[in-house]
Amino acid sequence: MSRRIPFRIKNLNYGLTEAKGLLHIGEDELVLELESQDTVVGLIKSELKEIVIPFGDVEEINYKAGWFSAKIEIVGKSMKVMNDLPGADHGSATLHIRRRDREKAERVLSRARLELSEFKLKELEG
Repeated sequence: MSRRIPFRIKNLNYGLTEAKGLLHIGEDELVLELESQDTVVGLIKSELKEIVIPFGDVEEINYKAGWFSAKIEIVGKSMKVMNDLPGADHGSATLHIRRRDREKAERVLSRARLELSEFKLKELEG
C-alpha cells in the first residue's frame, strides 16, 4: 500500500500562489515534498522543498471529508514545528485533498494516526 498522499495548500500570497506536493508517512515522521506555483499563469514555480516533521513534534493529525474534497490538518506541538511550511498558521497546517484521493488519504491517515499513537505511547513508557 502506498504511504503518500497528494495535496494542495491554497490561497498563499492572497490567492496568487498555491503549493502542490506529496505527504509521505514514514516510520516516525511526516515528510512533505512541495513546490509553489503562481495561480495566474502557472509559469512561475519555486524549487522543490522537503519538510520533515518528526512524530515527536506532532500533537495531532485530523481528517475532514467534504462533498468535493477533504482536508488534513496537522497540528504541531509548537509554532516552530510548522514554521517552514507555507500557509501554516499558529502551529497548524491544512492540506487540501482532491476528491479522487479521499479514500486513499483516509486509509493512509488511519495508519499514520495509529503509528503516531504508538510513538506517543513509547515516549510515555520511557
